[in-house]
Amino acid sequence: MTNRLLHRPDPIVVGDETDLSRLLDAATSAPVRLERNGIVYRLEREENDIWADYDPEKVREGLRLYAGSWSDMDAEALKAYVYRGREEGTRPLDRP
Repeated sequence: MTNRLLHRPDPIVVGDETDLSRLLDAATSAPVRLERNGIVYRLEREENDIWADYDPEKVREGLRLYAGSWSDMDAEALKAYVYRGREEGTRPLDRP
């Protein structure tokens, strides 16, 4: 099975004189949901390629630089804090 995130389908050019052009205009500022025969599709503007300036060596350098930077943290205290937050809840209660 092909990973959909790795495969980029070829674009279909849409002329200004089509109904699709109007839908693309609507999807410029926010996603649009299209339904056909009970199947819902999401149409949204594709942003610039987030991987365009990716430099794996810079990532490795950052990992080397910050490796072990949390080694002085009390892991058990952090876990207890997280579990306590889950039990108590982290959102404020709506009170009249």
